[in-house]
Amino acid sequence: MQDSYLIAGIAVAVFATFLTRAIPFIFFAKRKPSPLIRYIEWNMPLMIMVILVFYALKDVKWNQYPFGIAELIGVSIAILAHVKFNNALLSIIISTATYMFLIQKVFV
Repeated sequence: MQDSYLIAGIAVAVFATFLTRAIPFIFFAKRKPSPLIRYIEWNMPLMIMVILVFYALKDVKWNQYPFGIAELIGVSIAILAHVKFNNALLSIIISTATYMFLIQKVFV
């Protein structure tokens, strides 16, 4: 295959990806968001945190040492950090660092 076909294919993919991202902003720029969209926008970080908590706890072996203590401490730190700072990224970083420390240094 020639390089020009490869470059053309990449250019078409880039253009199509850009259009799918830009079209909603172009068509809906002057519209006011519906109450449902505002509700989702306001609560999305909390929804993501809840999903991450359930995903993190799905494979915990509650009947084997360390009985999920590291996970529960990590989840508690995530909840407290999110309530205090209201920043999902910061909550994820702090709780992940705490959890990794616990499973690598404390509950070996």
